[in-house]
Amino acid sequence: MREEDLYTEQYFGDEQQSVADAPQWEQQALPTTRLNVQYRNPYLDSMTAKVLLGDYFDAGRLPPAEVIAAVRHQSWRDLEYKGGPLDVIGDRLYVLFFRSMYSKLSYVKVGRTERKNDGEQVRERIRSHEREAKIAQAVLFDAWISRPCVSAVEWEKGVKAHLSAAAEEDIIPVEQVRTEYFRGIAFGTAVRVARMQEDRSGVVFLAP
Repeated sequence: MREEDLYTEQYFGDEQQSVADAPQWEQQALPTTRLNVQYRNPYLDSMTAKVLLGDYFDAGRLPPAEVIAAVRHQSWRDLEYKGGPLDVIGDRLYVLFFRSMYSKLSYVKVGRTERKNDGEQVRERIRSHEREAKIAQAVLFDAWISRPCVSAVEWEKGVKAHLSAAAEEDIIPVEQVRTEYFRGIAFGTAVRVARMQEDRSGVVFLAP
């Protein structure tokens, strides 16, 4: 199976036709940060940008680049605010919410980064998820990441197992698309599950 076919199956499922009918992203690359002078708008705060993005998506219209830039920039700021500097070595657990122009394709991604000496490893992992999200016409809307820890393996397993069980038993409104991808669950709920599993998994955080 080709890689692009795998992504299509993973994100679209039986809804490919509906997605094909939706407005498509512009051919030019989406802005990765609002710090670029081209997209900077000092009068556009992050909360307003999120509201505007939702309004455009609900209307089936493409948001202006400056709105997308502001939303994504805030998500990256949230990562550093909640998890500290992203270039610090250590395992991390993360929860990402990608909001799609086609609401049924919005999803939460749960994953982890491994302990490596590469300071860009965390950023590159998140960027790779952003690139994949374009297939679902989705933007990084909310993001949370843990502080560096010795190992996040069992922590990640616990979160995925909890969400998978919830999907199977209809405990909370969530649909598991793949091992790490969940639709229908609120971002805040997914983060609460991650924090709950933190104690159960015996996570040992590294000293700042």
